[in-house]
Amino acid sequence: MFFYVILITGGYMNLEIEKLDHQGRGIAHINDKIVFIENALPGEIVDILITKQNKKIAEAIVKKYIKKSDKRIESVCPYYKECGGCNLLHMSYKDQLEYKQNKVIDIMKRFALLEEGKVKKIVESPNQFNYRNKVTFKYNGKVGYYKRNTNDIVNINYCHLLNESLNKEIENINNIRTRNRIKEIVVRDINESDKQITFDLQKYTENITYPSLKINYTVDNRLIKPIDKSKIIGKICNKEFEVSPTAFFQVNTQQVTNLYNKITEYVKKNVNPTVLDLYCGTGTIGICVSDYAKKILGIEINKMAIIDAKNNAKINNVNNIDFIAGDTKTILKNKDYKTDIIILDPPRAGLDKEVIEDIKRFNAKEIIYVSCDPITLARDIKLLSDLYDVKEVTPFDMFPNTYHVECVCVMKLR
Repeated sequence: MFFYVILITGGYMNLEIEKLDHQGRGIAHINDKIVFIENALPGEIVDILITKQNKKIAEAIVKKYIKKSDKRIESVCPYYKECGGCNLLHMSYKDQLEYKQNKVIDIMKRFALLEEGKVKKIVESPNQFNYRNKVTFKYNGKVGYYKRNTNDIVNINYCHLLNESLNKEIENINNIRTRNRIKEIVVRDINESDKQITFDLQKYTENITYPSLKINYTVDNRLIKPIDKSKIIGKICNKEFEVSPTAFFQVNTQQVTNLYNKITEYVKKNVNPTVLDLYCGTGTIGICVSDYAKKILGIEINKMAIIDAKNNAKINNVNNIDFIAGDTKTILKNKDYKTDIIILDPPRAGLDKEVIEDIKRFNAKEIIYVSCDPITLARDIKLLSDLYDVKEVTPFDMFPNTYHVECVCVMKLR
């Protein structure tokens, strides 16, 4: 069957979607130009409107579905067509998992040169909806998220990704009256029992009246007015963790337990190992594996997170772990840490090349790499491949209904 591309005012007609890209967008071609199309599935025939383009690529939205895929489902969210919070709500959860599994396989084969069998079956999230324990709301007098690909705000009354405790705060936030100019509002409730709210302001003017939450204030995300006892407690792997307002803590509590159990499983295979835990945050991974290690050293740039990490070690009676606050790259330079296992949980950008060279210098027997971006993981695997072989990569669906996927990769020293 042939489909003719016809130029119409502002768009194109009768494009067939060939496959999905790594951001969950449909892919089609107009002559030699590749077109990325939001909310489109393979096999669908659509009329589109191009929203951005250059000589080689274009981005577009669907104006009309001429033929829909049998796999398309109706979104449960009334804001889905505009809101940028989700990408895959037009796919069943089974199809989302298959897409993410194939995405990781494709990336690892193309960019890390791994065999397909190295990628294990994706671990699905215990909950497809209401899994997030933290949200960053945009604010224009009412709660919302950015519209897809814009800085315009879509106001919402309910979000299917948030746990019910966070959804209950939307009405309270919408009733705020203040002279402060609010940019963003971060609400966190790890165990649906103890909520923490942070107002990010253009300029601090006055305290905001708000019902019964631990309130914090930041200007451009710098904490300026912490209130005593503003930390909250979360639980992972039967350990308790104290979390400050600006410290990182995984947003899918149930799924991160599965991920940390997998890391612990790898650590347990070693006999009384020493562990270097880089980008350790509030110490969650190190403390979770501490029962199976001789000694652990955690390094983290966020000073408040390190304060939490040290407190967390005390809370859990962990005596074989130390923490250092500082830039990983600076601390590792010219140091000679004796370690059996290096655990990595870097930001989305992955590892700095200088950090990779230091990691190689330590000659650890094993590297356990936790990544929120398979592309940067694959890049770093390739850079480590002269010394380390990949044993396996396990994808985890940490963020259902979005194109994001977390991975745990285990590498062995040759």
